[in-house]
Amino acid sequence: MSYLRFVLSHPRVLGFGVLLTLFSSFGQTFLISIFVPRMIDEMGLTTGGFGTLYSVATVLSASCLPFFGRILDRVSVRSYTIGVAIALMLACWMVSVSVNATMLFVGIVGLRLAGQGLLGLTASTTMARCFPENKGKALSVSAVGYPLGEGLLPMMAVLMIASYGWRVTWQIMGGLVALLLLPLIVALVRNLPNHDGGRSRSSGERENMSEVLKDPRFYQLLPGLLVVPFVLTGLFLYQLPLAEYKGWTDRAMAVGFIGFAAARLVSSVVVGPLIDRWGSLRLIPMTLVPVMAGLVFLSKIDGEWGATVFLVLMGMGQGPAGTISTSVWVDLYGMDALGRIKSLVAMLGVFSTAFSPILIGLMLQIGVSFDRLIPSFVAMNAVAFGLSYWTSRRIMRASVRTTLPPA
Repeated sequence: MSYLRFVLSHPRVLGFGVLLTLFSSFGQTFLISIFVPRMIDEMGLTTGGFGTLYSVATVLSASCLPFFGRILDRVSVRSYTIGVAIALMLACWMVSVSVNATMLFVGIVGLRLAGQGLLGLTASTTMARCFPENKGKALSVSAVGYPLGEGLLPMMAVLMIASYGWRVTWQIMGGLVALLLLPLIVALVRNLPNHDGGRSRSSGERENMSEVLKDPRFYQLLPGLLVVPFVLTGLFLYQLPLAEYKGWTDRAMAVGFIGFAAARLVSSVVVGPLIDRWGSLRLIPMTLVPVMAGLVFLSKIDGEWGATVFLVLMGMGQGPAGTISTSVWVDLYGMDALGRIKSLVAMLGVFSTAFSPILIGLMLQIGVSFDRLIPSFVAMNAVAFGLSYWTSRRIMRASVRTTLPPA
């Protein structure tokens, strides 16, 4: 009931967060991947060539994130988000008119930067700042937009491509940004509570990024937060070759992604109160357990029903990840530099996901099959689990020691 009261008390701000995460889908791999076969055919690219183009575009967009993260710490959310939405709209239209790899590259850079990067960054940073005492709940509610996009947009895109073609589909998506996202931003964002664009500074909060970069805990926690997007980006971008390898039909994959979206939705909502009650550090390793289980299942089961089970387990791990990540940085380093920290972590995350398409694309091109790639992903997750579990427990023990009264 407290969760429901919280949501009903702040519909405008929370709705703003859901809106941004929903429209961030326009720059996410799961949606772009639907257009990949048609892009490859029309641009005369190979699978490995497109993977390299996509990865380079992703790295370039990620390199810009720390700069834009600093801006988010200084300007109003309304102005910032309007600018990001306009950039996303232009990127959609650029992809729609691309006639060669260069134009496609520019469009994908815009999609990845404005969509995948900045809309999600703005949503999570704003939620954490507006609701410092209920950041877990706020972050989990705003994250609902991610599974909504994953559950609704792929099927809509497939139907629109079949009816109008892939270029017109991107034009329609740009129109949705212009006609829905921009007006709703103006309507929802006025005077956000507990947020002034990062101009205030609270005593005791560590705002110097050099301190963060010198903190070994930052680097010890990163693998547990980066390995899941690394694996999912590679597998989702090449979901059609994966389905062919497993003998799964397009329909089985579509049903599986509905399960993925549902599992991500439920897990992202459930994790919010758990963060506020137990703390984010305790939960970091737990997000890797369903991912490892899903990968093991993927390697063993060939039936079409396996697609749904695999993707449901992936969704259970992916759902809480972003919410927990933001909460961890707030707990460790405070609010004032949150935009900069989040953008740095997002940049590192995008770098990790940029390497994944190159790796898998090249491996598939030289004949390495998924039965050799999947066990390596399991091992990576196991190592990340061990490191994040050890680090989080060490931080919590140190915190207990510092808060105990002297004997």
